[in-house]
Amino acid sequence: MGACNKGSLKYRLGVMNIAFGHTNMDLDCLGSLILIKKLYPDYRLVRSKLIHPAAQNLYTLYNGYFDFLNPKELEREHIKNIIIVDTCMADRVSEYFTYIRGSSPRIRIIDHHPPEHCDILGAQIEGGRMGANTSYLGKLAMQRGLRLAPEEATIALTGIYADTGRLIYENVCKGDFEVAAWLIDMGASLKLVRAFLETINEDSQIEVLNRLLRVQMTRNIQGHVILAAHLELEENVPGLAAVVEKIMELENPDAYFAMFSITKTKTVLLIARSRKPKIDLHHIMQEYGGGGHQAAASAKITGREGSVFYEEFFTRLEQILRPATRAADIMSRGVSVVQETMSLLEASRIMEQADVSGVPVLNDRQEVTGFISLRDIMKGRRTGSMELTVRAYMTRPVISAASTVTMREIERILFKHHVGQIPIVENQKLLGIVTRRDYLEYKKKQGI
Repeated sequence: MGACNKGSLKYRLGVMNIAFGHTNMDLDCLGSLILIKKLYPDYRLVRSKLIHPAAQNLYTLYNGYFDFLNPKELEREHIKNIIIVDTCMADRVSEYFTYIRGSSPRIRIIDHHPPEHCDILGAQIEGGRMGANTSYLGKLAMQRGLRLAPEEATIALTGIYADTGRLIYENVCKGDFEVAAWLIDMGASLKLVRAFLETINEDSQIEVLNRLLRVQMTRNIQGHVILAAHLELEENVPGLAAVVEKIMELENPDAYFAMFSITKTKTVLLIARSRKPKIDLHHIMQEYGGGGHQAAASAKITGREGSVFYEEFFTRLEQILRPATRAADIMSRGVSVVQETMSLLEASRIMEQADVSGVPVLNDRQEVTGFISLRDIMKGRRTGSMELTVRAYMTRPVISAASTVTMREIERILFKHHVGQIPIVENQKLLGIVTRRDYLEYKKKQGI
């Protein structure tokens, strides 16, 4: 502790370089700052007056590793350089600049959020589209061959896991995995990381969770399954975001919008989570002065009555959401087919030439009447019945879908009926087919 005091005195005698993150510091912000301390040892870290509830336990246990300054300690200092992490928005760092006077510092931003929304004048911006800001800084640390203490690695890995949904969010990239592996090699404790991420443990959080489950409702907006809830609270409850994430995990909607009317401060807190790139929460929340990521964002609205704003918000959501992907958007066209009057032998030749495991069956009016697979044909071959018609062995009624059904419904059909192909039909006429491959390609590119 004495060594830290001497270090602080040294910095206060001359020009100071500082680094900080956004107000209400979360786990990714803390993970970023612990790496800044290693990458730029001549910079002092400054802490926000607010710590996000999800990060409070980690901060309490590891506070000494950061050696934070209080923003008020900057009042009489000459600040030469500033590094800002995990945000590029001026209102999220205003609490620090309140105390920076008589200085014209060079400002460098290291952020993984979209840079086009930066409103910090004169700042130099760098970063990458990685799942976590900590991952980008971890890449720099890896390239420099830095070594971390196990405690520092644990802090950083917690930040990455928190901001990437434990490495499964859509914005996760190869670099997030590489840095996570490096941190484990540095001695990061997965047991401690898991403990810091288990944030539903307060009675107040459990009470809110139960209340939300009772009042939430499902809305279908542009083909997306949206879970919505509005709840009045006398005062803000720490850890609401963790509650929203838990319900998102339990209910599995395409997106969840939870709105909290805080009567004591007359504010509305909107917290949202999304599983779809088409529901870009960062873009949606910016309209209300908020921000975050595509998959996780929030906004605080003042001077509005909660229930009125709730309905206005969903009216606006109807206008700005892009329609959900439907069967017609991903189906294969030019589908190989067989006639129900063909022999099994003829059908097997057509399927072999097309290199498919099954095809729709049409009648003489070109209507879909069944489906035949290689397994059906093998039954005929085993009994020496290859001269019999397809009609005798085809599966009927056919498991089909309309071109307008969403991918969520396509998924339900695939898993409920254990089929590999779904003919897309309108008025009994074949439009196309959705195969397992079509579905998996969509999942890889777009998400459900």
